[in-house]
Amino acid sequence: MPDRNSYKRGQKQTVLIVDDEESLALAIEATLEQEGLRTVVVHDGDQALETARSQRPDLILLDVMLPSRSGIEVCATLKTDPETSSIPVVLISAKAEPDDRSVGLAAGADEYLPKPFNPIELIALVNEMLAGAFIMPRSVSDIAKIPAEQDQLVIYARELKEVYEHERCDRRALEEARQRLDEVDRLKASFLGVVTHELLTPFADIGLALQVLQQESADAAPGLQVARDELATKIADLYRLINGMVKFAELVGKRREPQPGYISLTRLIPWAVQPVAVMAQARDVDFRVFVPPDLLRVHADPELLSEAVFQMAHNAVKFNLPGGQAHVKVFEATGWVVIEVQDTGVGLTQEQLEALGRPFEQSADALRRGQEGLGLGWTFVCYVAEVHGGQTHVKSAGPGQGSSFSLALPVPEKEPGVDALDEMDVEEWMGGEG
Repeated sequence: MPDRNSYKRGQKQTVLIVDDEESLALAIEATLEQEGLRTVVVHDGDQALETARSQRPDLILLDVMLPSRSGIEVCATLKTDPETSSIPVVLISAKAEPDDRSVGLAAGADEYLPKPFNPIELIALVNEMLAGAFIMPRSVSDIAKIPAEQDQLVIYARELKEVYEHERCDRRALEEARQRLDEVDRLKASFLGVVTHELLTPFADIGLALQVLQQESADAAPGLQVARDELATKIADLYRLINGMVKFAELVGKRREPQPGYISLTRLIPWAVQPVAVMAQARDVDFRVFVPPDLLRVHADPELLSEAVFQMAHNAVKFNLPGGQAHVKVFEATGWVVIEVQDTGVGLTQEQLEALGRPFEQSADALRRGQEGLGLGWTFVCYVAEVHGGQTHVKSAGPGQGSSFSLALPVPEKEPGVDALDEMDVEEWMGGEG
């Protein structure tokens, strides 16, 4: 009998392995590759269909129970498609009853291999299939000869119903879990907001009392003045920490599913850093923004992205020194649009670089001195990068040598033309936020 793959003579034959048990798929892959075969491994039904159609393997080993859609459904779909109907399919399943085999063959499978099977049995079957021993499709009369206690269509429908019910239950459970998580996040943010508000309220009275104390103790003994100054420092540190908790509550509330659109960074970034420019002027920090006028638009959520840019710029000014510099630069790299914030501020140690992105894990000593925040702003930037398929990067030569923070967003594969409505919506959003 001629080899069904004679047109590929001199090339390795390809076997597509479809199984959601990763360990079993890898074992089959290793076994077949030792036989000189090329293998492709996927783990769900949708991937199986896509790979079979794009790569046209010489044989498909297809598990029955798969995520997204069952092996029975995948097999039936392939066998009814003229472009893939000639590809031999071997269904593999832990279900070894005659009815299960009948269902698989009725769906168009060329063979049905129950689990568990030994490697010798698998190799022998694969070699026979690739040699063309089972390439003739089964006729209706052949299927009718297969012993079955029930009508094949009834069994097939029952099989599909079980798969769909299982998938529906999984999706419902995931949705309920997501809703519970959202509710917990909302309650956490609400709780932090209420508690921190109550904690901040007394600071107005404390501040007035401290001013009176400073005025009345202007001529006090040196020891009393030192104690007064230490008290003022402790109160300021406490206020800074509680204010950080307030900021955390705000950022938790902004961690939501993105609502992306095509955004012009040429317009969004200068708008987002306006408050930072005011703060930089008050602190005598040279703050500048460099955004090319012909920059490609990105596909992102404008609110999340503007908050991320603000956090980066705010930290660059906040941890800087009078006379220092903080620059925001935007440029295009290969496949990316990069937003980079450089400063000449306090810099970072290696330990601090490793702690970045983990809320509340800044250096304990620095927290006690009140010289650093809670690490929340950069955590939020990392979150924004994650939900947009982007990347973040931090570098610093060390303490006192400044830092560089960057957020990279992928360039959309196909950017649509400028849409007047899209641009108008961004303008309205900026106006509303401002």
